[in-house]
Amino acid sequence: MSYFQYAIFSILLFTANLSIAQEDTLVSQNFEYDKTQNLTPVSFDEVQLENYKNDSDFDYTEVSAEKSWWYQFKRWIANIWSDFWHWLLGDYKADGLVAFLIESLPYIILFLIICFAVYLFIKLNPAGEYLGDKETGEVFLSEEEKIIYTEDINQLITDALENQQYRLAIRYSYLLVLRELKNKEFIDYQFQKTNHDYLAEIESEQLKLQFKKITKWYDFVWYGDFTISEEEYQHASKDFAAIKTQLQ
Repeated sequence: MSYFQYAIFSILLFTANLSIAQEDTLVSQNFEYDKTQNLTPVSFDEVQLENYKNDSDFDYTEVSAEKSWWYQFKRWIANIWSDFWHWLLGDYKADGLVAFLIESLPYIILFLIICFAVYLFIKLNPAGEYLGDKETGEVFLSEEEKIIYTEDINQLITDALENQQYRLAIRYSYLLVLRELKNKEFIDYQFQKTNHDYLAEIESEQLKLQFKKITKWYDFVWYGDFTISEEEYQHASKDFAAIKTQLQ
């Protein structure tokens, strides 16, 4: 490098350093100026602040709503259902229509259970005993009850004998005795009771002995499904006549 070139390079370097020094001086001066500016402190109106605090439009407090029993019940069902499908399918995640069906299925099942319970309630009618019309209850009498309460049993016995239906005549004769025992309050007649229940209710030993005889005839002929002849019927009719005499 020649002496002339060296001199030019030195002049340029000196000029660049002088420019940088001037910029630093300006920045320093500007900074000192900003620090010396007069700042006015902000003041707050206490009354206005209280008004804002009391205004519900400015109340941003988050209040968690109390969960209803219905929400808790649905949440409980959803958790059980979710645990069931997780146990069945593991980490598999259904989407689309399958996901919708899985989410809706427990509510569909619950709806069907409610419908079935309502159907059973209507079918069985447990309140009918208390709410039903007692006069219309006669429509549901059993055959035995209908005969005792409403039929002319003596005429039924006569018709059975004319048709040589001795087994049927034995039945009607026994039901006639039950009617008389009920009417004279020797027994509390109820369809669901057995003949031996009535035997235990009779207090008179003589009447109880005779009732036991005709009960054997009735059990043997009617429940045993045995046919009897006219001669056998005549023998049985003596025991029925004897208890009828005691009831007169």
